[in-house]
Amino acid sequence: MKRANLKSQKFCAFCKNWYDPTNSYIEPVEPEFSIWNFDQFQKNHCMKRRHEVRADERCQYYDCKIK
Repeated sequence: MKRANLKSQKFCAFCKNWYDPTNSYIEPVEPEFSIWNFDQFQKNHCMKRRHEVRADERCQYYDCKIK
């Protein structure tokens, strides 16, 4: 598992476009400070780019699903 600060890091695992409806590859560590863990080796379909991408990738279509 890799740790991410959602205020400064924009990984696909936390994007609305990365198809993971159950959010099974992310877990909160300190949500009040936007610190989360995620499995960087998982792959899912990106609904914007229309192909499979890894959870630790980044792109211009990032839209955070964690509020």
